[in-house]
This record gives sequence, C-alpha cells and structure tokens, in this order.
Amino acid sequence: MVLPPQLMTSKTPIAWLQLTFQKSRLLVTLLGIVFAVFLMFMQLGFRDGLFEDAITIHKALQADLVLLHVDTRNFFAMKAFSRRRLYDIKAIEGVESVNPFYFASADFKNPETSTTKRIAICAFNPARPVFNLAEVNQQLEIIQQDSTVIFDRLSRREYGAIASEVEKKGVVTTELSNQRIRIGGLFSLGGGVLSSDGFIITSDLNYATLLNQPLEAVPLGLIDLQPGIDPESIVNNISTQLPKDVKLLTMQQFMDLQKNFVAKATPIGFIFNLGTIIGCVFGGTIVYQILYTQISDNLYIYATLKAIGYAGVYLVWTVLQQAVLLSLMGYVPGLVLSVYLYNLVEGGTRLPMFMTFDRGAIVLILTIVMCSFASLLAMSRLRSADPADLFQ
Repeated sequence: MVLPPQLMTSKTPIAWLQLTFQKSRLLVTLLGIVFAVFLMFMQLGFRDGLFEDAITIHKALQADLVLLHVDTRNFFAMKAFSRRRLYDIKAIEGVESVNPFYFASADFKNPETSTTKRIAICAFNPARPVFNLAEVNQQLEIIQQDSTVIFDRLSRREYGAIASEVEKKGVVTTELSNQRIRIGGLFSLGGGVLSSDGFIITSDLNYATLLNQPLEAVPLGLIDLQPGIDPESIVNNISTQLPKDVKLLTMQQFMDLQKNFVAKATPIGFIFNLGTIIGCVFGGTIVYQILYTQISDNLYIYATLKAIGYAGVYLVWTVLQQAVLLSLMGYVPGLVLSVYLYNLVEGGTRLPMFMTFDRGAIVLILTIVMCSFASLLAMSRLRSADPADLFQ
C-alpha cells in the first residue's frame, strides 16, 4: 500500500491535505464548530448583557465617587443615610462637590387604562445636574415646575403610550402614588430586564412632596473630585475615617457591587456559564468523532510515515495542526454570525449586546482548547499505527 500522490508530491502540509481530502466531512465538522462557537458567544453575550442591564442607571450618573449606606448591596433597594454625611465628605481635600441623589419606586397610573404599575423615580437638585444625559440636562427647567416629571421613552408599554402623547400634546397628566403629576418631557435611558421597567426624573422638591419623603434621608451621595485627583487614593485614604453607617466607593466599584449582587442573588451566571460549557463540550465531541474517524481511515498513512522514519511526535503534531485549523476555520463564521445576532437581539429587546475584545479572545481560546483536547483524545488511535501492518 502506498501514500496518495497528493501526500508524496505536494508541499502543502499533510494536516491540511487530510482535512480537505473529504470535503463533505470537513463541512460537517465546521458546521459543528460554528454552532459551538455561536452557542458560546450567545451564552456569554446574554450573561454579560444582563449584567450591563443591571447597571443601566449607574452608567448614566456623573460622579467620581459614591457614598452609600454600609448595608446597601443592591441599587434598587438602597438604604438611606443622613444627609449630613455628605457635608463631612465635602470638607475633604480634593473634593469638588457633593450631591444627594434620591431614588424610589411608586405606583404609576396608566392614563389610558387607569391600571397602575411600579415605576422608578430619580430625583436631584436641578441646580446641580448629576446625569450625563443631554436630554435630561436640557430639561432642568421642566422638572423644577411643581409636580412635573420627565418620562423615559424606553419604558415598557404597560405604562401607556406616554411618549407619543407627550410628543403630540406637550404635556400629559396622570397620577403617581395617588398624586396628580404632569409629564412635561421625555428622555432615553432604557433597561428593564434586571433594572426597572420604567423611569421618571424630577426635582428633589417634587420627590419630597409627591412621595412624602424627607430630603434628609439620602439613598446615594454623588461626589465629584477636583481635576487630577485619583478616586481610588481618596477612597483608600479616608475609608477608615468614615462613620460606620456609610461606605465610600469609586463609580467602578459601585457598578461591580451591583453586578456581584446580581451574580449571587440570581442564577444568571450559573445558567449561562453552564450553557457555555455545554457548547464547548458539544463542539469538542464533534471534533473528536471526526478526527478519530479520519485517523482510523488513514491509519496506513501514519504507519507508513512511521516506517520511513517519522517520529511519533511528528504524527501528534500533524493531528494538533488539524485541530487548530478546524478551530480557526469554525471560529470566524461563528463570530460573524454572533455579531449579527447581537445586533438583532439588542434592537428587539434593548438588552446591551455588543462584541468585546475580551469575549472574542475568550471564545477563541476555548475553541482552540476544545479542538485540541478532542484531538488528544482521538490520538489514542495512533498507538495502533504499527509499520508492521503494512506487510500483512
């Protein structure tokens, strides 16, 4: 028995020739890897998208540091602390300004159906804007009016066609916590999966009047530092000097706190991580089956290579090359398909789904490891590639 002419005369690597010798088998293998890559990308994308959704409002706030009650673990269940704690922070060298931020939820009445649904209320002193949203900062005069709010146009439909009515009439009247309010403007914030189904923004005085809440009780303090001051250095220097009922965090630490709460309080992380593992195992199984069959079909070739002096390491390297080539060939279309689905999902659900370099690198590494591990398992068949078999 002799080697195929392609292997004897071509300078093309043997790994590539074996992969492309049977086009249909190669296509089936690549489809399996593409699906595995796609599944891993979607699982990680949904997981990270839900985590990003949980910090929708965090990213809209403008601050270097935040002051929280020491027992606060979840933004949507913040505990209040005394406002005088902010005055203490203001006296620290390097602090530019401190602003109380008020947050609560109340029943919002759908003006069309008269049904009520909980909605999130954000409030602050309009003289000191705290949002990095241009639409909000352009409507500060509106929220200063008595019992007047602005409404998130990306809120769920259960609140009614508020956005279209405001665009038509300019002002919509309804009720919040059984108090009559005027909706005088719109802004875009979003969220709704792990954050809130809807948002309204108003002034701190309207917040106190409509919800009967004391402004002395502050759920969140927003702190701006002077230019050039490192937020982490301020936290490290004064954290031990703070009263025991509050804690100081950087904005990044504040967002991480919310993500950690979601990860521990919900099964989201476990479910999507498990889905990623399943996708990896699925792809590895397909690669193993194909490579094992391919090695079995070409066992005489490997035996011949041994007979003419090629070491076992060379044969192992040949199979590993096939695994890496398969992983790269399956990764690229899987990446393209995932980016398309990310855009489709984000457009339909507003869930923040976008490709990141870190996620792309992680899936690429997982794909290569998956295919390489499968090839190592398939190499057990090479042990029987005995040159003596050629003379039987």
